[in-house]
Amino acid sequence: MVHIFFVISGFALSYKPIKALHARDLDKCYTALASSTFRRAFRLFGPCVVSTFMVLCLRQMGYLGPAQETVVGELWKWKGALLRQITWGWDWDRDLMPAYDIHLWTIPIEFAHSMLLFMVVMMLSRVKMHVRVAGVVGLMGYCLMCGKWAGFEFLAGLFLAEVFLLKQEGKRQKEWEGGRVEGGEEGGLVMGPGMLVKGLQMVMVLMGLFIGGWPNRNADKTPGISWFLEKTPLPFAEMDHLAPQKFWFGLSAVATVWAVGELDFLRKFFEGGLAQYCGKISFAVYIMHGPVMDTIQASILGHGVIPARGQPGQANFKEALPAVGVKGYFGVKTPAQITVSWFIGLCMIGPFVIWAADVFWRVVDNRIVDWGKRLENWCLDEDTGPSPRSQGYSVAA
Repeated sequence: MVHIFFVISGFALSYKPIKALHARDLDKCYTALASSTFRRAFRLFGPCVVSTFMVLCLRQMGYLGPAQETVVGELWKWKGALLRQITWGWDWDRDLMPAYDIHLWTIPIEFAHSMLLFMVVMMLSRVKMHVRVAGVVGLMGYCLMCGKWAGFEFLAGLFLAEVFLLKQEGKRQKEWEGGRVEGGEEGGLVMGPGMLVKGLQMVMVLMGLFIGGWPNRNADKTPGISWFLEKTPLPFAEMDHLAPQKFWFGLSAVATVWAVGELDFLRKFFEGGLAQYCGKISFAVYIMHGPVMDTIQASILGHGVIPARGQPGQANFKEALPAVGVKGYFGVKTPAQITVSWFIGLCMIGPFVIWAADVFWRVVDNRIVDWGKRLENWCLDEDTGPSPRSQGYSVAA
């Protein structure tokens, strides 16, 4: 999901500047880039500051652990997590495992590569379209050669935005010419793909789902995944034990995002109300699922039977504990039991995550986005041109 999100981020962040370039309006392109660059830190870091402060408070209240002995010590540790982990974009794509919410490891990576994306768009903004596309493809290949999976994914999103706009322009041109497309679809960038291509796109989606199940352990023993592991190219094959999955996650994420946009029945589903709502709260879900799970997961899932440890009468002796919770009821000894326990736990914990995310989205996330816009407009030098708001720019990806 992280890798798919990075591809979508690359698409969303580059869409309006690239659209302005297709319209040959450099002013709109630069306005969009300036606005997005100015507000990006507020958009990414602001909600994380609030959520981790909430975790700090929960720790000091005894609901989460471990807590520091004093509030001052907790605040000092929190400051370090913010400055050296959550907002630390200097390590590019390294997992910094942030304190207070380890799931926020992607935030500094997202910020650093957003800046890279804006720089690439600006660098290629005045060149010919085919040179720009070739340059982006070349940089994508360079990122893979250097083992930089996140850079590849963001630039792939830029490439997909370019392809999408070219397809839209081809469609409009065909309509202006009054032509009819065979079978009622567009093809190439203009003429629609046939059944063979549609079948290939469906295979891409299914393959993306399969590769998305790559385990963190025993990948070499997992049917199908072991083949991809053996075919992993350098430098990903030798970086660390998780690097091979990141290479294949990146490729499959790009293929999946493109295929979903091309397959009508999937595109219509994701354009529907439920999917659009999920998209609106997705960042809040990402931020809140860790704190919510850390708060209630243990009490709901429980555990199986835990045998006694140590010798009776000794200091390290711990009595046996009976099975409790979902895991205790359904068991966790077989793959089937583990799957059932996971699914029941998802059904029980999921609504709490969605509710917390919805509240966070309405109370925190939306307001931070609005404050970022107001701050930008307040700081704006009116002599440089129209404000981003007057131009209709609102980048919130």
